Amino acid sequence: MTHAVIIPLFNKAAYIAQTLNSLIRQSKQPDELIIVDDLSTDNSLSVVYGFLRDHISAFGNCRIQVIELTENKGPGNARNIGFAAASCELISFLDADDDYHPNLLEVAAHAFEKHQLDFMVLNIVFMPGREIYPDLEPLKKYLEPLDTDLYLISHPLRAVSNPHFIMGVGSNVITRSKWIAANRYEADAQLNEGIDFWYRVLKGVLNEVPGKIALQTGAYLYVNEVPGSLSRKTYSHFKQIELPPVIGRYIRSKDQHDRLLMGMIGERWYKHALQNLPSNRQKISFLWHYRSYLPKYIGYLLIKR
Repeated sequence: MTHAVIIPLFNKAAYIAQTLNSLIRQSKQPDELIIVDDLSTDNSLSVVYGFLRDHISAFGNCRIQVIELTENKGPGNARNIGFAAASCELISFLDADDDYHPNLLEVAAHAFEKHQLDFMVLNIVFMPGREIYPDLEPLKKYLEPLDTDLYLISHPLRAVSNPHFIMGVGSNVITRSKWIAANRYEADAQLNEGIDFWYRVLKGVLNEVPGKIALQTGAYLYVNEVPGSLSRKTYSHFKQIELPPVIGRYIRSKDQHDRLLMGMIGERWYKHALQNLPSNRQKISFLWHYRSYLPKYIGYLLIKR
């Protein structure tokens, strides 16, 4: 199966060469590599062009595009533009500061073909600590072994709303491109926008087929915990913390799965705000401003999974 890897790039000069190196080390090369630069202000593009010039033969027959945007609109917009330029059967987004295990693309192609998968979630190794997520023990009721380190996910819409599950972090999904066609990232969102996007893609797969959804363990994706990333960001004012698109999208939904996901994301959002706001005054202001959401998200947390 042909596979396109899309890299949204913004000010990752210190990491992008390592990310690209993880692709030329693949036992199965990508068929397309699309790098979308979101108007970087460091020398990220220079690093990219230098790496491609020095290692172009290592990419074999991979078709390479570098798209230089003239306006910075965030990683969601860059991913959308990258997908629009892709033409392969399988799609994955690789963040510009993360790495693939050398066998990932080969393992993924084999799994999709052998088991006729539609959608694959990868477990994650967080670097430099090498913590591996998710922990399979709390999720075992959703997992049916398919192959070595590969599990079919039963009841996937319930599984992805489990607080122990990880989807949309570090772009840890590979899917058939046809399932993305009807969806786009929320271009302006940067808080849990990956979870929002992949949940909508997943619902589309299950509504039409229903498809086969798998969890690939085995530590094939390395996510670097970068200083200054959103998870480590601090705020001077509560209004700087955006409402996650999942909450805005599903706050009035009657669908139980939407409500489960909204509850899980709501809990993370409140915790993120209270951990990263600078004063009790700002924390109280945040809670008061979003007081109408509290009963709903707390109620959704009580729904039996």
